[in-house]
Amino acid sequence: MGGIQYVVIICEDALEHKIGREIIDAGAKGYTVSTVRGRGNRGVRDAQSALSSNARFEIVCPRNVALKIVQSIESKFSQNYGLVACMMDALAVRSEEY
Repeated sequence: MGGIQYVVIICEDALEHKIGREIIDAGAKGYTVSTVRGRGNRGVRDAQSALSSNARFEIVCPRNVALKIVQSIESKFSQNYGLVACMMDALAVRSEEY
């Protein structure tokens, strides 16, 4: 099944450049990244310092690319870093661009 996906990845800020590379290597044309705060099973991430910041990636891409992204980052980083990733169906304007 094809279609456009919206992928969200929240990870430790230290992974920003590595995750960005994985996204592009998987075939995505681009992504948006921002610094975020929150609470999870690893405690509070309040962004008060570089050691307590999270990065949030947002990617709009074809389903096959989304699966590559999620599988790649899960296998390479989830054992040693705080990381959450999800993908959902998206109705994108100008979907042919993704």
